[in-house]
Amino acid sequence: MKKLFFALIALLSVLTSCSNDDDKEPQNTSRTLRYELTGNFSGSNIIAVYTTASGGTVTEQIASLPWSKEITFDSTVRGANLVVSGAGGTGGQQTTLIIKRGGKQLGTPTTATADAGGIFTISLPVIIF
Repeated sequence: MKKLFFALIALLSVLTSCSNDDDKEPQNTSRTLRYELTGNFSGSNIIAVYTTASGGTVTEQIASLPWSKEITFDSTVRGANLVVSGAGGTGGQQTTLIIKRGGKQLGTPTTATADAGGIFTISLPVIIF
């Protein structure tokens, strides 16, 4: 039941997120994203929901940290997103997500800290291609 709950939360985050990027740096046009998840979170129920190369959405159970996923998106895909949630850990444990586009880190790492119940969620804006 917890898996379903976290998957639904993650899916809702994917469907409602958006991004408007106004950086003055040269635009990185790579269609390859690499997600890197690290930390000391010890929970056994970590779930990632992300956009697939063809534009669909998949839910993946993560066995343990560290975890990474690299995806090269089809030219028809307009944006990509990732939501990670975890349960069963200890309050105060942390998880950090780094996203790279074409080998270059996007923004700053995002760190989530598990609450007193041992639960965390990381939800980021959609990356637009």
